[in-house]
Amino acid sequence: MSALEPPIQATDSCPAPKWATSLGMILLALSFSQIAYAIHPRKGPFIGYLEVVAVFFLIAWGLQVLSSRRLCALRLPPWPIWAALSVAILSLSAATSLSAGLVEVSHYLLYFILLYVMFADVFRGRIEYAWWSLIVGAAGAGLVALVQLPSVKTAVATGSHGLVASDDLISQVPRYVHGLAGTAYLHSAYMAVILPLVFAWICTAWPRRWAIVATIGLFFVAATLLGPPHVWILIAALVWVAAAIRPANWWRPAALVCVPLLVLQFACPQHRHANLDDFLNPWETGSVYKVLSDTGNGQAPPIVKKRWLEWYPALAMIADKPVLGVGAGNYQLSVGQADYWGYLPNAKKSEPDTNNLYLVIGGSMGLAGLICLVAMLYYPWRLAAACAARGDAFAVGLTAALAVLAVACVFTPLLVRGAAVGWSALMALAALRADEVVPRQGEA
Repeated sequence: MSALEPPIQATDSCPAPKWATSLGMILLALSFSQIAYAIHPRKGPFIGYLEVVAVFFLIAWGLQVLSSRRLCALRLPPWPIWAALSVAILSLSAATSLSAGLVEVSHYLLYFILLYVMFADVFRGRIEYAWWSLIVGAAGAGLVALVQLPSVKTAVATGSHGLVASDDLISQVPRYVHGLAGTAYLHSAYMAVILPLVFAWICTAWPRRWAIVATIGLFFVAATLLGPPHVWILIAALVWVAAAIRPANWWRPAALVCVPLLVLQFACPQHRHANLDDFLNPWETGSVYKVLSDTGNGQAPPIVKKRWLEWYPALAMIADKPVLGVGAGNYQLSVGQADYWGYLPNAKKSEPDTNNLYLVIGGSMGLAGLICLVAMLYYPWRLAAACAARGDAFAVGLTAALAVLAVACVFTPLLVRGAAVGWSALMALAALRADEVVPRQGEA
């Protein structure tokens, strides 16, 4: 199993300068962060600091491309990205808020057009740099989340935030451990996407001593995943990566990280509640819901959790406007309307970042947008899978990462600031790796 070998044939006689590659590495390492400035604390808009940095990096890189006359050598995004951008623009014809729609379209343009082209240029022939930057970013975000873990026990022991019932205390646990992301769900989902790539790097060096130490470190990072069900998706991906890279003794690296991770989910009360009890229980529980005030005897009627109830209005949007939806960027503005929400009970505000991205895109951009989203996920996965079938370790990790991305979006929308930068980079890296691996294998 090969790891990262230089391509036999050069793909560009005038590569990007190394300082431009450094800019790309910085963006990837910071893609775990969602730190933003909120003009309004609740309504936004939220200006991500990473996006501001990305714009300045794009300007610097763009000037270098123009000055070196490398414009014709740039790799353009594949057709699914252009199709998605076109559908997003067309969907604005049905938008209630044109300004919100234009902001959403500008995000698509930034993430999947401009940043894709930049990543495809600065990492051409230097994919190992992207690998290292993702490893550094995952380690940094994981370390922050590990520091946040002790606050969980403190909260449960002291009853912070005015909570009384022990069940309520434990139910608040995932909100404390979110790394550099905005919520535990986004932290868990993005970590589940990137950690298979990190594990692929570890498996290429197994059983060296540092690889064993790195595997233990990966376990501690994975222990911070308290936004369900992403830890289960991650475990399946790690086992597949180990089996694909080291088929003879795959169980050794896989067992070292997956077995203690599984034990943790059942043995630790906080992990068991977040990743098992709370996820598998479809009903709202606890005594913090507004619906209790509406009942005289203090007993709330059974109410399905909002994370699942919100699938209904999204489906209603698709049924009402199946072609182009309610307009890009207008999903949140429309989800509360009576035409879509109907008479569903409003027990509490829905958990943040638990929406189904496929239904969000389908509701906001219609079936046309949903088809484009599926194509955007399948196209790079197909390229990475073709390289993985030829024995490339990086492609194995990339294939697992893109597969996890597709599954994770059912539970957490990763088309958000920060994570979307990594999404764009994964698509570009799949195309670059296909350029390197597939021709090389054909020459063999």
